[in-house]
Amino acid sequence: MSSCQLCSSSQVVLNNDDLLTLILLHVPRKKLISLKCVSRQWLSLITNPHFIIRLRSLPPFRISGLFFQQPVYGAECNKVDFVHLNDLKTPSPFSFLTFAHDHTDPERVCIKQSCNALLLCCTDRSANITLVYNPSTNQLDTLPKHPCTDSYGLLHIDLIFDPSKSLHYKVISFLTRPQPSVGDFYIYSSETKTWRPSIKSYLPSPDMLFRDGAYWNGCLHWLSEYSNSRPVSDSLYFNVDEERLQTFPSPPISEWSVDKSYFGESEDHLHYTEVCPFDSSFRVYEMKSDYSEWFVKYQIDLVPISITFPEMKDCFFYTCDSFNAAVVSLIRRENFKEDSFLVLEIPGKIIRYNLVDKSFKVIWEFVLPEYGPRFWPCGGLKAWPIIE
Repeated sequence: MSSCQLCSSSQVVLNNDDLLTLILLHVPRKKLISLKCVSRQWLSLITNPHFIIRLRSLPPFRISGLFFQQPVYGAECNKVDFVHLNDLKTPSPFSFLTFAHDHTDPERVCIKQSCNALLLCCTDRSANITLVYNPSTNQLDTLPKHPCTDSYGLLHIDLIFDPSKSLHYKVISFLTRPQPSVGDFYIYSSETKTWRPSIKSYLPSPDMLFRDGAYWNGCLHWLSEYSNSRPVSDSLYFNVDEERLQTFPSPPISEWSVDKSYFGESEDHLHYTEVCPFDSSFRVYEMKSDYSEWFVKYQIDLVPISITFPEMKDCFFYTCDSFNAAVVSLIRRENFKEDSFLVLEIPGKIIRYNLVDKSFKVIWEFVLPEYGPRFWPCGGLKAWPIIE
């Protein structure tokens, strides 16, 4: 094809708004921001409400990577590590939480949660400073002071951001007070930039863990915790739009659940799993969409992995017949016609385990403290999935 023909074909595309729109819909969302500057025509197309609606109607967002923040060992207390799941050579968008005063400052900034493209952060010693950060665009919001921060109680916060519904995010807080024994929900909206009390209050149960909330079906979900003295109670979910609180069945929870469990959502599926050190395999449970029950979706055999990585069985805290490993994330990829996989932690390594063909490989190695892998109980390393 001659250069004249190429120019003619390009001109046809550029002059056809419908064809150009179809192309722009398949451009990575991060690049759409820079493409607004190409011309007034492109700016008008990308910011058109109909284009945004079509963009939101595309298949579920693809998780591109995981952020890790290790416990503090030395001066680099605000260090963050990033593992790109599609191209391991992709550099991290940042190495430190640069919006902290100083990465050596003892007032550590911690990642508390992620939801799609955003990270929820707050200071380590208190929740007085709450931040929402978009690593793709380097945008940072500092939330106003919570209206009940000075009250005596325990504050829990969770982030909700669903780009398919709105470009605004919400932060849900739950404040518990011992006297009287009551819990109150508060909602912050990036649209109004204010906190407001929810219409819903709750008499807190000692079994309820208002941490690591999982956003699924337009609701925030929290699990009960294991108790030696009584059966595990039902778990809770909070419908954000309706401000309605309801229960759902708790998954099989063992005494290892606090440090060894994973609870999260991927491609519109809610999962729970935990690795018990003395079991050579574990199950991944999935909740039915009608909340009727949990069922076994996957079963993973740890023996083949431990043969390749014998450090899994060399742990000071367990016997030689135990397995030192933990699930840090589960990534479903059926909507993208790819294999789903688990992200597993073993001492000093993060492994990608293919749930279809059972293959596995190291995708990240991290430096352990001086006392070495034998004294590293897996389960304390948190991962936060992110989309671009």
